[in-house]
Amino acid sequence: MKNRVHRFSTWNMSTPQVRKLFVILILGTAFIFMLTGLFAMIQAKRSVQSSDLGRITSHFSTETFLYLMGGEIPHLTTMEDHLREPGFSRIFFELVTSVDPKDPRTFLGSELPGFALFDTEIVVAAEDVDYTSIPIESPPPSDLEKKMGSKPKEKEKKKKKSSAEKKAGTPDQEKNRVYIYHTHYTESFLPELKGTDPNTAYDNKINIGRVGERFADSLEKLGIGSEVYTEGYQAEWNQLYQASREKVVAAMKQDKDLQYFIDIHRDSQRRGKTTKEIHGKNYARVALVIGTANPHWEKNEQLARKLHNKLNELYPGLSKGVFRKSRAMGNGEYNQSLSPNSLLMEVGGVDNTFAETYRTADALARALAEIHFDAVPVDGKAR
Repeated sequence: MKNRVHRFSTWNMSTPQVRKLFVILILGTAFIFMLTGLFAMIQAKRSVQSSDLGRITSHFSTETFLYLMGGEIPHLTTMEDHLREPGFSRIFFELVTSVDPKDPRTFLGSELPGFALFDTEIVVAAEDVDYTSIPIESPPPSDLEKKMGSKPKEKEKKKKKSSAEKKAGTPDQEKNRVYIYHTHYTESFLPELKGTDPNTAYDNKINIGRVGERFADSLEKLGIGSEVYTEGYQAEWNQLYQASREKVVAAMKQDKDLQYFIDIHRDSQRRGKTTKEIHGKNYARVALVIGTANPHWEKNEQLARKLHNKLNELYPGLSKGVFRKSRAMGNGEYNQSLSPNSLLMEVGGVDNTFAETYRTADALARALAEIHFDAVPVDGKAR
């Protein structure tokens, strides 16, 4: 009941109506807490990976991230001197572009590979590998790309028939287990092109595709059927991952037996960083790249670690290591969201020869075969 005493309003808290109101408020609050708890349990059961939050926050600068977190943890706002509210436009700009207006490296990183090298995470590496050995992804000059004709004609786009389709053998030979493709299919090697300028190490025919074919043949000899796509895509350089993704998706739909999806590239590093002498013969070194901007990155990384360890067990120092990249450091996805057994391999660099890369392809096949067959020893020596 409401009363007025000397211009002040008072409430009688003992009336039935007030008690009923308090009961409703208490029950309503309890109901809200129950719904919140239920929602939290459902979310927990979905097993959201640690990368989910990381993929979002990787787009923000330190200042913006501290400001956003400071709303919940005020102490964080004291960790950055003169912290200012970034504003919605800046937050949106950083989220969409991964560019920090106060950090020039974020503007230049995608155009100048050296700027992004130190942002790449080295997960595991050979003893002689440091940040100067990190694989570099460089597109061909625009004039060279036009000269080569980046968009092949439809009649040239023929899928290579795999060895497994030609010859029956073990169950894994009769079925294709590995799908090999090359997103940057024009990447080539200077010694094979008789060139000296690294910027010209690209060709529509003499290229990394031959390494993929050798890898597929070696897998077949070891009892694992494979399918390899070596032709080009009707797309510009910055659209090639989407184009190769369409090929992988089509292959997955057509062949349900495929288990591994491997994108083979050529590094832009020079010979000193991409060559290893093993048992008196030169091999093109391997770098395994994992993108964290996909839900399978942790499982893909596990496979990469196994392959790195197995390679270096069989051929000491052949694998440079496993390198982790977010979307802020490169493509970040690399079509690895399609399968938990997806890898991007950098085989050799601009100065390696086909002979060196073929030895590495054979070594990769042997290492993958041992992993696939639960580490059963495979006969063969380093060639």
